[in-house]
Amino acid sequence: MNRLPRWWSRLRHYAGAVWAENIKEWKLELTYKADFARGLIDPVVYLLPYLLYGVALVGGRSSENLQRLVGTSDIITFITLGYVFIGFLNMALWAMGFSLRKEQFYGTLESVFAAPVPRWVFTMGMSLHSILHQLLMIAVQIIFILAIFSIRINPLGLLPTLLVIALMLVALYGIGMFMASFTLIFKQGWLVSEALSSILMILTPIAYPLAVLPAFMQKAALFVPTTYGILTARHFLMGEKISFTLHDALIRLALLSLLWVAFGLAVFALIERQTRRAGTLSHY
Repeated sequence: MNRLPRWWSRLRHYAGAVWAENIKEWKLELTYKADFARGLIDPVVYLLPYLLYGVALVGGRSSENLQRLVGTSDIITFITLGYVFIGFLNMALWAMGFSLRKEQFYGTLESVFAAPVPRWVFTMGMSLHSILHQLLMIAVQIIFILAIFSIRINPLGLLPTLLVIALMLVALYGIGMFMASFTLIFKQGWLVSEALSSILMILTPIAYPLAVLPAFMQKAALFVPTTYGILTARHFLMGEKISFTLHDALIRLALLSLLWVAFGLAVFALIERQTRRAGTLSHY
């Protein structure tokens, strides 16, 4: 009878810690307003070359070859929706790992780790801030593209797309934990982030259909959570044909989420324990 209130109290305590970490990151970010504004504009600038190359190569907005491969010919909407997922990848590969690096720079990593909450609660706070920051950048991207090019999506597909993205974010949280653990070892986590980011960027069908990848890369792409996120989101929003059923996509995405979260938490706990024993937690 008394376990439920204790459980509820602990959950509220953890939720408060997650929110506090999120607010702390926002306050730090908004302290440097010019850098914050640049961070909102950059994704739009990086998206434009993808769109312009695509239009130049197919000779316009509509592509017969794209229609044959995925069932839709609108290359602007196809690339824009795909590019949105680069931000989610960056969130997992860079933002979460570099949050620990920032704590090292500030000299507060040991203090944060001494807080009376598990480490996964602390990293969930980092993840929450990264997700909210990414959603803000996506909103800026969509507004810009709507103003310049206009994109055509099925509004009825928004709700199932958000559900798929929510499931994908769970898997990316596991990847983010995995990447954050490398900061504890190498201090320069970008060494691993850059290598893994390059591989995932190629495997994830962001600006091209999955069918154009070599056969072995198509199979490898099916182990990447963002592949299912992109393909099912474009399926709901613009009718892209997919080579698997929606049921299979959701099941595989759920399995990938469980595997990545378990793997990320286990690796992070192991490396954190080793760095504590070696006394190198705050070294940088």
